[in-house]
Amino acid sequence: MINLHVGDSTFFISQKYLELALAQARMGFWEVNLHEKNYMSCTDQCKKNFGWDTALAFSYEDMLGCILDADRAEMQEHVAESIEKNIPYHAQYRVRHADESIHWIEAQGWVTYDENGSPRAISGTTLDITEKKELEILRDEMLSIAMHEIKTPLSSVKGTLQILERQLAGQQYNISPKIVNNALKATARISRLLDDMVAPLMVMAKGIILDKSELNLSKLIQEISENAKLIFPSSDINLHFPDNSVVVMADGYRIGQVITNLINNSIKYSDGISPIHIYLKTSRAEVSVTISDLGMGIKYEDRKKIFDKFYRSKINGQVEGLGIGLFLCADIILRHGGQIAVLDKEGPGTDICFTLPL
Repeated sequence: MINLHVGDSTFFISQKYLELALAQARMGFWEVNLHEKNYMSCTDQCKKNFGWDTALAFSYEDMLGCILDADRAEMQEHVAESIEKNIPYHAQYRVRHADESIHWIEAQGWVTYDENGSPRAISGTTLDITEKKELEILRDEMLSIAMHEIKTPLSSVKGTLQILERQLAGQQYNISPKIVNNALKATARISRLLDDMVAPLMVMAKGIILDKSELNLSKLIQEISENAKLIFPSSDINLHFPDNSVVVMADGYRIGQVITNLINNSIKYSDGISPIHIYLKTSRAEVSVTISDLGMGIKYEDRKKIFDKFYRSKINGQVEGLGIGLFLCADIILRHGGQIAVLDKEGPGTDICFTLPL
């Protein structure tokens, strides 16, 4: 039995129920003996937090091997600092499980010293905080995406108002309805983005709710391409459309997010001046949109993973982002009943294609 003191009351908790409570919290215990070549002992829950088979031994070296390369050095620095300065140990890092899934671990601990003041052991807890961390990252990335996308409609507003200013120069009360309408559309997009910023956890908690209507896909791609050219004046975007406009039943705002993200990625991962080609094709059952660039490309082994939440290939570390953009694109397209994939291609660059049902 374990005595638990709360205020003036004492409760008795059996080891069994304590273990069940800790398992529910996904909290594991560990201890590393600093005198015996970093020998580590830990609970089964600690092993589970690292994706380790509980029937197998789990050494300190095994534990380090589970931590992602990008996080390992910082984790070891926290351990060294805790031992050197005799301060509590605290670190957050990512680990890769046997099924290749990525989990976030929060580790806390303390150092004990022997009679000579030499560090004897460091012990503490590990907690799987994946859901909490993903929500935090999603919040930050959603805000980042929203702020980035705001530049597109704002540039459209600026360009439209500049045209309006020139048209009104020397004239009185002659306002073009089309120009005003374009400005209103752009401000509506800003309003929608701000609404999304108020609830950045919508995708994780409730999922995207689609508002479908008839959508002129040809016109939408053209508008987004023109806006992209305002933001990236050196970009060379080429459209390849069928003779007739392509109309689908879809959420125009969400499909616009997909197209904007894919075009911006093509520009970011290229040299900024290489041509980008957008192909719009139709068949009896579906329409396909392919964005093709001559940028750095995507390794074959990364092509399916890039649509996973928070996935970032090593080469992507050169470009800002936390790996949520393509995940959102995939989620939107799948909710429309379509598909999205990286196509095989000869030569440099990347071709990403998504489909929508007709």
